[in-house]
Amino acid sequence: MVKPRVVVVGGGGAALSSIIEAAKYDVDILLVTKYIYKSQKYSWSSTGGCTWKAHGFNVAISPYDSIENHILDTLKGGGSANNEELVSVLCDRSPELLSWLENMDIPFEKNKDDKFLTRPFGGCDIPRSIYNKDMLGFYIHSCLYKRVLELCDSDKLTIIENVRASEIYIDNDILKLQTINQETLEKTLIECNAVIIADGGGAQMYSPSAASADKTCDGIAMAYKIGASIIDMEFVQFHPTGIVSKVPVFDGSLVEEALRFDGAKLLNHQGKRFISDYTPMGEMATRDEISRAIFLEMLKNNNMVDTGVKLDISACKEKIKKSYPAFCERLTQAGYDVSKISEIVVKPTAHYLMGGIKIDIHCQSNIPGMFVAGESAGGVHGANRLGGNGLSGALVFGRIAGKNAAEWALAYKKCIQPSIRILKSLELTSSLRGATLDMLLYNLKVAMYEKVGPVRNKKSLENMLEIISRIENDLKEISFYTGSQAARAVQQFLDLKSLICASKLIVNSALSREESRGSHYRTDYVKTNKIFTSIENKLINN
Repeated sequence: MVKPRVVVVGGGGAALSSIIEAAKYDVDILLVTKYIYKSQKYSWSSTGGCTWKAHGFNVAISPYDSIENHILDTLKGGGSANNEELVSVLCDRSPELLSWLENMDIPFEKNKDDKFLTRPFGGCDIPRSIYNKDMLGFYIHSCLYKRVLELCDSDKLTIIENVRASEIYIDNDILKLQTINQETLEKTLIECNAVIIADGGGAQMYSPSAASADKTCDGIAMAYKIGASIIDMEFVQFHPTGIVSKVPVFDGSLVEEALRFDGAKLLNHQGKRFISDYTPMGEMATRDEISRAIFLEMLKNNNMVDTGVKLDISACKEKIKKSYPAFCERLTQAGYDVSKISEIVVKPTAHYLMGGIKIDIHCQSNIPGMFVAGESAGGVHGANRLGGNGLSGALVFGRIAGKNAAEWALAYKKCIQPSIRILKSLELTSSLRGATLDMLLYNLKVAMYEKVGPVRNKKSLENMLEIISRIENDLKEISFYTGSQAARAVQQFLDLKSLICASKLIVNSALSREESRGSHYRTDYVKTNKIFTSIENKLINN
């Protein structure tokens, strides 16, 4: 007898936690992931989601804190644009993560009385981020990964690696997921009773961006094409302090937010502190406020947005060496010698999409059988995500999605094909015309940052739609290699298609929101409306 099947798309914290919960039920689980598991032990490649990069996560555990305070800070930081039910779930269920993770032997930093130590993040009235140096996400990801290996060994889970999910169909009430192998271009079709989209969304349509290159909004694009509701896409978080580096892979990588609470100060090109000119909270303000301040300050410097500002770390250099080993390594790789410098050049870097697929408190979308968790889901974080709420959100909603997807699959009566059906390899038609994919992707990223970045207006947004239209036209005439470079070209093409879809959703939503709220700041509508109305995008009849 064929078991009900749950397919999970992704590979980060939301995906892995959903698998662990779904495995408690008598269902067949498939993990579809772009990532490559090296050898039979499936060790992660350097991509694999952003959970492993996270510093810590928020949980109301201090005697001076409460779940109610966590909820209030999250709503305030989100510009009151959050789905309040989802916020309540996030804050109510975050404390449960502590025992769940400790039972998997994940280490946390504690005091001599065995109480959790916490660090502050911008927008939180009380320090509530638990941590282990700056590597808690790495420890969590490693531990979840080990649990996933155990599920593979017990035949509860099958991993389909090095493939991308390209389309979802609904055929006679059965969900069908099409995948493409990233090397062979072989296409497969997987039938399932439930699917969990947990591929991480991603702000890779911008440059600079802190998102890993494999986060290209495939899940959001697939869901949109089959009629899922996509909400709040105008809200894109820019982390204030992305490293400016000549090493491309580290340009835009993050400077830890907690450093600003340890004494790091922002300086403009004249060497003067400026942040208090924009917000009374100074360096301790929320990410949207500081990013906007830095961006506007950069514009003052001959209207250039590629210069950056300086982060003076002289007051916390010793603490960096002691308490931020991952950041020290990242700085070195980015070309900075921590022992010799006192300043880092930084600028806002695209970091997180607050918008995404609309879900309810069960992580279910409006598409029957489609569940969503992590950054692919919209509504939790409102107009601006608080630092520390990303990792807890991925784990809380990942677990919820896993449980509910498994229960949905078990309750479903439709029969599915037990095997994964091989279709045919993607066929390429070579052409000598058109622009290169590298050039089109570069043009999209640079234009999105300048036109739809921390500061935007009607003129820049309409201009961006024109640029996207030109890129789409150029994409129709793109050249495909048919030799050894074919696979890379196809992946770039599919990346660009997904990113264009998400970019259009961002721009059109930003045009529709004629106010400034959270990360969405319009110079032609600087005031915030008294009443918030969510902007929802949905395809009707394809």
